[in-house]
Amino acid sequence: MVSDPIAVGARAGTIHQKSASSGELFQVCFEGTCLFCESLHVGLAHLNRMERLAARQAA
Repeated sequence: MVSDPIAVGARAGTIHQKSASSGELFQVCFEGTCLFCESLHVGLAHLNRMERLAARQAA
């Protein structure tokens, strides 16, 4: 079952909240690359960085 993202970036990257045995995890995904963070704040920073890098490479 796929959950709705809790955040969507300017270039359509997403953050999903997941439950783990150690607490909550946040899955950050953009253009086929995903990573996990322990806080939403860190996840938002990673998503922003991933999207900015892609924008620079496209220019």
